[in-house]
Amino acid sequence: MASLCFEMNRSNNAKVKLCSKIHHVPAAMMCVFLYILQASVLDYYLINFINILYIYFLVADLFVLHTLVVSIIFGRTKMVRQRSAELAQTRMMVSLSWVSWLLININTSAKIIIIIEYNAWPVEKDPSFFGPNVFKTAIALSSCIFLFLLATQHDAPLGSDRRTYISDLTDTVVFDILDTVDILEVFFDKEDRARLWKGLDKIILAEATLNLILPAVPLITLSRTHFGLDKPKRPMMHFHQFLVVLVVNLPNLLTRMLLWHGMSLDISPFTLKNIILIGIAMYEFYEHKKEKLEDSRLISLEIGDRNYQQKNVKRRNLGSLPDQTTKPRSKVPEISIELEEPKIYTQVPRVSLV
Repeated sequence: MASLCFEMNRSNNAKVKLCSKIHHVPAAMMCVFLYILQASVLDYYLINFINILYIYFLVADLFVLHTLVVSIIFGRTKMVRQRSAELAQTRMMVSLSWVSWLLININTSAKIIIIIEYNAWPVEKDPSFFGPNVFKTAIALSSCIFLFLLATQHDAPLGSDRRTYISDLTDTVVFDILDTVDILEVFFDKEDRARLWKGLDKIILAEATLNLILPAVPLITLSRTHFGLDKPKRPMMHFHQFLVVLVVNLPNLLTRMLLWHGMSLDISPFTLKNIILIGIAMYEFYEHKKEKLEDSRLISLEIGDRNYQQKNVKRRNLGSLPDQTTKPRSKVPEISIELEEPKIYTQVPRVSLV
């Protein structure tokens, strides 16, 4: 029985070691697979519904795929060196995840704009599988790609300060990408699209492009801080929250209000998401300013208290010295008289009578 328990424990330890070695391999494989799937679906829309010449997008896809694989391998190498305590070399290595994400979504955004401009999907009467829903799903795959790409770049333990810092910067990315997919819904209905004001479609496409590219900013921030190994700077975190509000939630909210009240189009549930995140960002900004004001007030009080204590010490030192200013002066000059000491004879002089 003891030998059986020993063998089970040994096998479990071997499984744990194996899982720790291939910890990021499934995430890397899923990241690469989802990117290939997304690129393939969008290329199908371009080639099948517009022009076969768009097959040249495959060159860009292969280049982006190569960059993605390199960034994953680079992140893996960086984590291995961190575990082996080669921190000096690790500090010199910077994550390339933001480069791959930037290239992925520049390429994806170009395809999305072309497909929407040419209405490159089957008409409603055509029961083709590759309709608007598959197109929207392909765009939404960017959220999954981001999560798996992020998982390949760090090994922060769950519940640690590093993990909390990473979550604070990246928690809203998935919802922002889904928000982007939802705001493109207006292009898939001919009647709704015909009612759009002139130039509004360009504004919506520009917002969607920025929303897809914006997650590169938290990846750059995480790369600069080595995914929480260096002490994160709070101003950078607040800047990121402000940027998300300014670029994603506020424009999307205004666009939805315009489509709802100006053109009587259907309202989206993501409107509440925009309002909630704007409110949360403003409240956190208020808390930050309040904390900063309290810190400055405490510092000023400490400085005043320190100056007061120094003045008290000086007063005590002055009080312990003799007061020479109140010593009376005599008007009569002092006269010193020196008297010679009397000579004392120890022997009586002899007198001779001759």
